[in-house]
Amino acid sequence: MADLITSEVVWTLLLSGILPALLWLFFWLREDRFQPEPRGLLILTFIAGALVVFLITPFEQFAKSFGLVGTEKILFFATIEEIAKFAVVFLIDFNSSYLDEPIDYAIYLITGAIGFAAAENVLFLLEPSLQQDISFVIETGTLRFLGATILHSILAALLGLIIGFVFYKKKSTKILFGILGLGIVIILHTLFNYFIIKYVEIDGLLTLAILWVITLFIIAMFERCRRVTH
Repeated sequence: MADLITSEVVWTLLLSGILPALLWLFFWLREDRFQPEPRGLLILTFIAGALVVFLITPFEQFAKSFGLVGTEKILFFATIEEIAKFAVVFLIDFNSSYLDEPIDYAIYLITGAIGFAAAENVLFLLEPSLQQDISFVIETGTLRFLGATILHSILAALLGLIIGFVFYKKKSTKILFGILGLGIVIILHTLFNYFIIKYVEIDGLLTLAILWVITLFIIAMFERCRRVTH
C-alpha cells in the first residue's frame, strides 16, 4: 500500500481529514486565548490523541470474539474510546505545572480528542483516497467535520469542564467528578453513535443540529468555568 500512497493521496488526506480537525482545534483554543497553553505540550497531546486510535484497534477483534453486536457493541466502543482518550491526556497533562486554571482540563482533553478525530478521519478516508473516489472523500470528510469531530471535541470539553468546576476542591472530589464525567460522556457518545447507525430511521440532520446546540451550551459553560474561584 505504501507504493500507492502518492503525494496526491497525502494532500487529499491532509485537506479532507486533518485540516478540518485542526480548524476545530483552533476554534476551541480561542477559549484559552488569555492564558494559552504551551504549543509544544499541545502538539504532544494532539499526537498522543491520534496514536490512541491505533492502540484501541485490537479491541475490534475482542468485540468480535465475544459476539458483541448492536447496542452492546456501540456501548463497548464508546467506553473504550472515552477511557483511552482520557487516560492519555491524564498521563501527559494532568500533573503538568501548566495546568493552572479551571478550563485547562477542557483545553487539553479537547486537544487530545481532536487528535483522535483527525486520525480517525485519515483511516476513514484512506481507502477512497487511494481509489481516487473524490466525491466520497468530500462527502464523508464534510460529514465528519460537521458530526464526529464536533462530537469528540464537545464530549472532551464537557468532561474537562465537569472536572474544572471542582478545580479548587480536594483530589478525591476531582476523582469523583472525573468518574461522573466519564460516565456522562460515554452515555452521550453511545447515543450519538446509535442515532448515526439508525440514520435511515432518524433524521441525521436532527442529530447534527443537537450537536450544534450542545456546542453553544459548552461555550457558555466555558465562561462559567473560567470564573470559578473556590
